[in-house]
Amino acid sequence: MLNSKPIGGETPDAEIVLSIIIPSYNTRDLVADCLRTIYQNPAHEPYEIILIEDGSSDGTGEMVRSAFPEVRVLRNDTHLHYAYSNNVALDHALGRYVLLLNPDTLVLPGALDAMVTFLREHADAGAVGCKLLNEDGTIQWSVKSLPNPAAAIFGARSILTKWFPNNRFSRQHLLHIGRDMTQPFVAGLVSGAAKMMPRSIIKEVGYLDDQFFYHIDADYCKRIADAGYKCYYLPTAEIIHLNHRGGTMTTLLERFRSLTMFEIGSYRYYRKHIQTRWWSPMQIVVVLGLSFHFLALASAQVFAELRGIARAAFHAKKPAGA
Repeated sequence: MLNSKPIGGETPDAEIVLSIIIPSYNTRDLVADCLRTIYQNPAHEPYEIILIEDGSSDGTGEMVRSAFPEVRVLRNDTHLHYAYSNNVALDHALGRYVLLLNPDTLVLPGALDAMVTFLREHADAGAVGCKLLNEDGTIQWSVKSLPNPAAAIFGARSILTKWFPNNRFSRQHLLHIGRDMTQPFVAGLVSGAAKMMPRSIIKEVGYLDDQFFYHIDADYCKRIADAGYKCYYLPTAEIIHLNHRGGTMTTLLERFRSLTMFEIGSYRYYRKHIQTRWWSPMQIVVVLGLSFHFLALASAQVFAELRGIARAAFHAKKPAGA
């Protein structure tokens, strides 16, 4: 029987198969759209939705309680960011499987059931990610190798990859390129925008590392691999991801702060998973490499911002009807 609405309440009568966790920071309208698509394309088995408000001030919680009363709403009094918020919600999740879902997503038909079925049928799976689509239907670069030095040159943020996305070096890091997109395959990491895991894996591996701002996905998938499990990409399950549409990337300051936090996260990942000794000369090389990488990205961002300002000024001066 189709469960068009999630099970509400702290002690549901039926066993919950799937817990969907959605963190929100001032994303009221995005959350409403996301929840509507879940209600329209629900899991066939009993499921719950947990919304964790991360210090929002836009009335998201009030809207959800009114329009989606079955959704369980939790709240952080201050903005504590993605990993911490998800960890708070994980303490309350009751499902056999847990889906971490960004608020700027739209769930498409069959996606939830496909991911649950995949995990149920693959005992070696520690996590499964779906195909993430841009709003125009193109595929997002959401399945990758784990971070390594070559990814700085040929990864998703690389200028070379943006100019020549089908080169053989980038294909080693952006794993969907050239793949049979009708079959699942093992990945280094899958995006946390829509990542499902058995709750037993979470108990074994632990919660998200809230010391990371970026590389949370990479860190967690590396820990899953270290525990002896695999992260899979399931391209037949599809979810639209309106990437960075809300909340944290809307101002110039936040966009440049994001570049800084990316490099800090890269260094933290390096020290946690690659260079675990207290000291090595490679640390100097890594710091210099990350510094140059930041300068390249910051220069590209400055150019993009100036181009945006120039375009806005041109359209402002353009006569009406021209």
